[in-house]
Amino acid sequence: SGGGSGDATDPILASLAAGIYKMESDRVRFLLADLTRTRLAKIENHALHNRDLVDRMSAEEVEYLKTYGGLVERHLNRTVLNAMPKEAWRKLNEPDMIDSPDLDAYVFCKVLETVEIDSSTGDKKKKATSVARDDDDSDEDDEDEMGSSIQEHTVGSFLIARYAAIQKHVLEGRIVLLV
Repeated sequence: SGGGSGDATDPILASLAAGIYKMESDRVRFLLADLTRTRLAKIENHALHNRDLVDRMSAEEVEYLKTYGGLVERHLNRTVLNAMPKEAWRKLNEPDMIDSPDLDAYVFCKVLETVEIDSSTGDKKKKATSVARDDDDSDEDDEDEMGSSIQEHTVGSFLIARYAAIQKHVLEGRIVLLV
């Protein structure tokens, strides 16, 4: 009679386990869909800039970029560019006319190898401040409250950092972007 109550809990535990597995499966599916949505948004938002970065994309992303770029080009030709003089049209492909990502944007990343990150790298605000300070005979260096703008981060660390400060490490494979 004591063994009968054990049999009654097995279906309950099995149902609970199935529910947990389904929730985990739904969570993973959501994360993958969100990651895909984010990658596609980045490709679409900076399609012209991304033409030079296809070596960092998967084959599917490159194909999507080509298809998306073709659709945008056809649309712009039909609506705007055919009405413009050819000289003005050629100037649109100059590097300063192509929208590129904001390198001062903050990104989530994981450190794969111990690195030293200079938080002032690429900081337009600090460069403007230091240029303005050149007129003052100030002995201040570009340092943070801790006394240095260079910080060491060990393997496995997760960071939120300005992309400009970690770009070199990302390209060298020492840091990987998470989103």
